[in-house]
Parts: sequence; C-alpha cells; structure tokens
Amino acid sequence: MSVEIRSITPDEILAYRRAVRVGFHNATTTDDESFAREISDPVDRHYVAVDGPELVATFGSFPTELTLPGGATVPAGAVTQVTCRATHRRQGILTRIMHGDLAASRERGEVADVLIAAEYPIYGRFGYGPAARGTQREIDATLARPTYSGEGSIAVVDGATFRKEAPAVFDRVRLSRPGMIDRNAFDWDMRSDVRRSPEDPKPWSGFRLLCLDGDGAVQGYARYTVDENWRDMRPKSTIDVVELAATTPAAEARLWAYLLSLDLIATIKAGDRPVDDLLPWLLVDGRHAKQTNCVDMLWLRPLDVERLLAARSYPTAGRVVFEVDDPLGLAGGRFALDASPDGATCSPTTESAELTIPVTALGAACLGDVRLDVLARAGWLDEHVSGAAARAAGLLASPVAPWCNTWF
Repeated sequence: MSVEIRSITPDEILAYRRAVRVGFHNATTTDDESFAREISDPVDRHYVAVDGPELVATFGSFPTELTLPGGATVPAGAVTQVTCRATHRRQGILTRIMHGDLAASRERGEVADVLIAAEYPIYGRFGYGPAARGTQREIDATLARPTYSGEGSIAVVDGATFRKEAPAVFDRVRLSRPGMIDRNAFDWDMRSDVRRSPEDPKPWSGFRLLCLDGDGAVQGYARYTVDENWRDMRPKSTIDVVELAATTPAAEARLWAYLLSLDLIATIKAGDRPVDDLLPWLLVDGRHAKQTNCVDMLWLRPLDVERLLAARSYPTAGRVVFEVDDPLGLAGGRFALDASPDGATCSPTTESAELTIPVTALGAACLGDVRLDVLARAGWLDEHVSGAAARAAGLLASPVAPWCNTWF
C-alpha cells in the first residue's frame, strides 16, 4: 500500500498528537483535545504520512515573526513536530512533506523558514543553514563575584504576575536581537505555568524573578529551578537558569548579581545564552562563567531573497552582485544588493555575478552569525571576483549576535 501524505483533519487532532509523542519517545497516553488542538494550530499546516490505519510520520509548521539585524521583523514559517517511524525511514517521506511545506510558505508570502535541527546533516539539503548559535555556561557560585551589581530591585513573583509582566519585556528584547521569534499567548501560558500540559500536569517547581527600575517599571525577568544537594553537611546545590532576559544592561546585571548572591548554591547553570553574552564580563574573573557548550540553534532557509535582505539593516555602505543557487527553485536568481546604514535595496539583475552562493550558505550568513568570507574559505560558495566575499561579509555583519532562546 502506498503512503499518503496530507494535512490532518480536525477530527485527527488527538491521533496526530499521539503520533508526535511516539516519535519523540514519550510514552504518556494522556489525551486532552483542547490542548492538542491549540498545539496543532493551524491544522492545515500540520501534515501526516498515512500507511493504512497508521500515522507513520508527522510534520508541523506555524507562522511567526523573525527579527532581522536592525530590529525589523519579517513573516516566517517555523517547522516543528517532525517525526517518522523507524519502519518508514529513508522512503522520501520527509522530502515530500518538506518540499510541499516550503512551497506553501513561499506562496503565503513568508520571507524565510526556520527550525531547530535535531540532526545537523538533514536540513542542509532542503536549503537551511545554521544561522544563530546558542551557548551554555556553568558558573562557580562559590567564587564568582560581580564587578557591577546593576540597578533596580528584584521581586520574586508567582506565575500569574510573571504571565502579566514578562511578555512585554520579551517583546522588547526580541526586537533587539536578530534570530528571535515571537511567542503567542498559549506559549506564555505554558511558560508561566498558568496552564499545564496534560502529559506533565505537575506544577512547575521553580522560581520567577522580575527586575524593576527606580520607577517600578519591569525591565527584566528570570526563571530558575534549584537542584538541592547537601554533602557532608555542606550545601552544594545547583541553580538551572531556564531563561533570563532584560531590556537594559543594568537590569541584566542586577538579575545575575541576585542569582550570585543566593545562599546554599555552589553552581549556576545557564543554557540558551547568546554567544556575545554579557555574563563573563560582569564578573571580577570571567573564567568563573565557563562556557560548557556552543551549538547551532536556529537554522534559516531563505524563501524571498529580495525582501529578506532589503528589510535588515547594514553597518556599512557597499554593493555586491550575487547568484543564489537553489535546487528547489524557490529563492534562486541573480541579485544586486545596494546597502548602507540608511537603507538597502535588493533587486534582480542581469549583471555578472561576483559570487555564487548556495541558498544554504545565504541562510547561514544572513543574520550575521558567520561571515561569508569564512564560508568561502570553507568551500561553501564560489567567489568570481577577488574580495567580493569579504565585501559581502562586511555588509551582512551584525553588531549584535543573532540568538533564539525559544524552543519550538
């Protein structure tokens, strides 16, 4: 029997959710139709591969806003819930679904597609490139001391207060960082623990902080949990900082200083931090904030090169003509980018190309995380005019490192 690929129907919401859980090795069998419906919205952007009565593969996407260098946002698609049964792997199922969803995203007017890749080698063949990295840090709280304790007061708050105050802070932060995406009300309900997944109904066992400035306005927030550990009657507990975000450096410093001042703590672990994190530079000895990992986080697939590059800001003035090689035919073509700090245009052209850039390489470089001349030296693209890759790299640079701290 051939495998059918199609969007799910409203009456398949629970079956789809069960198939996703199987794909991610979650044996929980609790079903909640309302929850499943919200997490699978919009329905027509969620696909299944059907073999007889079985849903053997799942694939979801949803609309989002992606921040570009300079703070402009563009419509993007975000891919999630990608699973395939072991019995149906290497049969081209993902390829068929991915091709269809990318074409649909382009038709909807989305400028790019983004995802978080569980496996590095898979998504490059669909035109995605690793565009924003994330780091993890581990701090020796017994030794680390802040050089600057920041400004403002810290309040420990409940979930309802956090839900009310944190989203506005996040929205200000995401507009200052390329690579960040927006969060909807359902997402914030879950993060604030005012709603819970039926698969994990226990209350969240952590703490929430707000940082308020002198006028009482909220300028930052943090969420963290504590893993208690006592050894030989001595406290050796560990803080896991789930998220910390602030609209000002002073508020960010104040949040870190508070965490470093907590009693009974030996170690602070912080995941999902940007590569240009302030944290080490806020300490007397930056080595006490050891970087334990640095990984590709957000992958980006250009769908509309003209709009993608015209919308972002540029640190310097320049011009480059380049050919985008896109085997799927969605974003290919020859373009002239004329850019300056005052604005930019990106238009089709018949001029000779100075560079040939695979769409994967453009996706990796367009937010400013990796330079195009580095990719050229690594063999990711072809330079036809000497110095063109360096010139393009200077244009695409970003003064702020791209970062995405939203898992999806």
